[in-house]
Amino acid sequence: MKKKIWIGIGVATLIILMVGVSVYRTAFAKPLAVEVMEVKQEKISSSLMVPGTLELQEEQLVFPSPELGQVEEILVEVGQQVKKGDVLVRFDDSQLSFEIEQNKISIETGYLRINQLQKQKEHLDSRKKELSEQVGKKEAEKQLAPEYDQIEMEIKLANLELKQTLLQKEALEEREKDFELTSLVEGIVLAVNEKTTELVTEVQMPLVQVGSLHSMIATGFLSEYDVLKVSKGQKVIVKSDVLPNEEWQGEVIDVASVPQSTGLGNPLENQAVQFPIIVQIDGGIELKPGFQLIMEIETEEKEGLVISSEAIIYENDKAFVYLVNDGIAHKQEVEIGITSGERMEIVEGLSDEDMIVLNPSDKVGDGMEVAVE
Repeated sequence: MKKKIWIGIGVATLIILMVGVSVYRTAFAKPLAVEVMEVKQEKISSSLMVPGTLELQEEQLVFPSPELGQVEEILVEVGQQVKKGDVLVRFDDSQLSFEIEQNKISIETGYLRINQLQKQKEHLDSRKKELSEQVGKKEAEKQLAPEYDQIEMEIKLANLELKQTLLQKEALEEREKDFELTSLVEGIVLAVNEKTTELVTEVQMPLVQVGSLHSMIATGFLSEYDVLKVSKGQKVIVKSDVLPNEEWQGEVIDVASVPQSTGLGNPLENQAVQFPIIVQIDGGIELKPGFQLIMEIETEEKEGLVISSEAIIYENDKAFVYLVNDGIAHKQEVEIGITSGERMEIVEGLSDEDMIVLNPSDKVGDGMEVAVE
């Protein structure tokens, strides 16, 4: 009997001790320290990530031309600054040069012929004066009229022939310009290929490449799902893996209305279509044409409640935050709108100036007392 009493006393003592420890912990334990943030109304924008390629906005490629013949001379070198109208390449114009020399001779002959006829007319005027003293002015004009008519006609024909020859000279000078290819842009010579011939090959290399490094664009493609989100004038942030800590500002300057088909394979199947896009890059960029880029296009901007993505926890495809009121954490379901990096718009579930827990650990629970750091 006594043994049962002692067992009962021991069990009762253990229960009292456990209750006492629990009461002690409850009374003297510190609340869980948490970091919080305030929910604020801010501007937030959604963005679309599109791969792109850096290109020159102003560029000119000069290729060999079978119609112009063999290259006679390349007049520029790599790194040289050129202006619009500067001659880049001159082609062999041997046949044209021969025609120009012939034209020069014809012009000189024409002037000599006219001078000769003018002297003949002056000689006829002298004869007329002498004859007028002998037979009178009217009789002299009558006798010499056929010769005057003849020489006047020859002078007119000579002038017409000279005029025609001068017109031929202008035409030859225009043709001569065709053998000199000039720069259409103001910039720098980026490449010169001395080995390129006038023959067209399967892989045709340009004789000269000219471009402006101060005016760069990024080109890419949009899917049919994304093209409706992008329009001219939208802001763009351009980045590159080559310089990961750098970024450049830009603006959409063109979105194609007609898609470019990129589908391969069975023509009976639906082919993927993509819409070309061009982005103007503001200011200078330290990269070279052909470099691969990432274009972050701002597709929407709005004012809304914005929080950090670090405050969100996900359970069963739902989003929650811990809302702190009077030192107590309350689990609150929220609806997320647009996102921008680590910033998220909260469409429903929070109000302006609410305090929520940042980076909530597994120790945080609904209804738990917390201490704000």
